[in-house]
Amino acid sequence: MKAPSTTSESAVERLVCRAELASLPALQAVVATMCRRGRVSTSVCHDLELIVEEACVNVMHHAYPPGQSGTLALEVRIVQGDADGRGGPRRMVLTLEDRGIPFDPLWVAPVDTTVAAEARALGGLGVHLIRRLSDHQHYQRSPSRGNVLTLEKYLAPTAPTTSAASSASAALP
Repeated sequence: MKAPSTTSESAVERLVCRAELASLPALQAVVATMCRRGRVSTSVCHDLELIVEEACVNVMHHAYPPGQSGTLALEVRIVQGDADGRGGPRRMVLTLEDRGIPFDPLWVAPVDTTVAAEARALGGLGVHLIRRLSDHQHYQRSPSRGNVLTLEKYLAPTAPTTSAASSASAALP
């Protein structure tokens, strides 16, 4: 088994690993690390970890034919503004890549959550959660990178820590 590899910059983490369930804790740890680095709220971090879990498990279960193994890459970036340098919301961008069977999860029909669970067709709830918890989704099939799913989640500004707030108020006359 190929060992996971990581690279990091100030606001980027990337992990390439086997597309198997045993890799899931390492993939979620990348998200948790970026949440701490970016001072992301606990509730938003939980959403991001759930998004990654659902997207990665879909790749692990469906991207490669039975008996064939492959890789999964996860890149996590914290971005402020847009590509043109103009203002824009602070957000975490999750990019998943695999070289499995071409599949656009965004083509999965939306789940009708008003219908009783017993009456619904199986499948699709993971994609439903990804859509509900992320603010922007994009899929492309790249000849060099395979399936590329990019998911964005806006990050609310964080309040100063208690000790920083106490120090600031203590310094006031």
